[in-house]
Amino acid sequence: MTSNPPPDGRPYSRVLVVDDDASVRTVLRLALHRDGHDIREAANGREALELLPGWAPDVVVSDLLMPQMDGIELLRQARATDDTLGFVVLTGVGTTAQAIQALRLEADDYLLKPFDVEELSISVKRAIERRALVRQNRYYQQCLEMRVAQLGQQLERLTAEALISLAGAVEARDGYTGAHLERVTRYSQAVGAELQLDRDKLRTLWIGSLLHDIGKISIPDRILNKPSALSTEELEVMREHPRLGAAILEQSSFLSPAVPAVLHHHERWDGGGYPFGLQRGEIPIEARVLAVTDAYDAIVTDRAYRARRSEDTAMDELRRCAGSQFDPEVVEAFIQARERGFPEPVAPRFWHTDLLAPGLVAAA
Repeated sequence: MTSNPPPDGRPYSRVLVVDDDASVRTVLRLALHRDGHDIREAANGREALELLPGWAPDVVVSDLLMPQMDGIELLRQARATDDTLGFVVLTGVGTTAQAIQALRLEADDYLLKPFDVEELSISVKRAIERRALVRQNRYYQQCLEMRVAQLGQQLERLTAEALISLAGAVEARDGYTGAHLERVTRYSQAVGAELQLDRDKLRTLWIGSLLHDIGKISIPDRILNKPSALSTEELEVMREHPRLGAAILEQSSFLSPAVPAVLHHHERWDGGGYPFGLQRGEIPIEARVLAVTDAYDAIVTDRAYRARRSEDTAMDELRRCAGSQFDPEVVEAFIQARERGFPEPVAPRFWHTDLLAPGLVAAA
């Protein structure tokens, strides 16, 4: 049964009255209706539970001892569904143990029959106010968390833009033509996805791919863009760029997770690489991926000291060096990713940030 609130514009809340005694329900309904509440009634806890999902009351005023389901069980199940729900226990035969159990389940109040109407009104009002405060606090918390997330995304976007600009400055000094770093980053992300790397590793791989040659900033132009083979001494200087790049990234807590990828991207699967001669699983997976994608793009790109070669030649080279220079599993993942088609950037400069903050691409 529903009792509508008086049509005088007063604010009201929804109160569910639960008691197996119809006369008690009538008294409760009339008393609470006087306060302007919208009232519904149930004869037992099971009937009340059936009303909760569709009607969503603010407060339940329930008897303790009822057939089919008592007030304590109703309190337990109702709060499991909505822990902000107000709940006032009203009983004439309750024990101390039941009162303690009700309070442990965080009932708002425990009143004894015969009840005082004013006391009931105050208890219901307090329960409504508590519910409102809890819901309001949660709303503010959600808003705060959302705002913090938005600010974090904005910060990461700005950081990503700065990294892309920095990578562009590095690339401008090198002998590559045509967005080598962006291509290597795209290839690496596709291969990482093929290998089912987790989000943190994909993020690290993104940074490492974009900045894997940042150490070349410290390499003299005469060596970096020499149009012929490097001498032994020049080669030693060039081989310092992974260490130099790692040293730069170590200065930033945001970039430092990518240090292993940058430091070890010239290691070889068979242990013949540099700077430390690591082999097989000793080489971080991000570096193993980067070694393959960087080598592929180097083969198909014009350099100061040689012309580009075909993609088929590059693929043959990767297959030939799988198990010696490259991790065979990574080479196979590259082959699979290439067959699927390397994805094009959704937005030319901001596609990378999707790995830094979910949903950011859509806003770019």
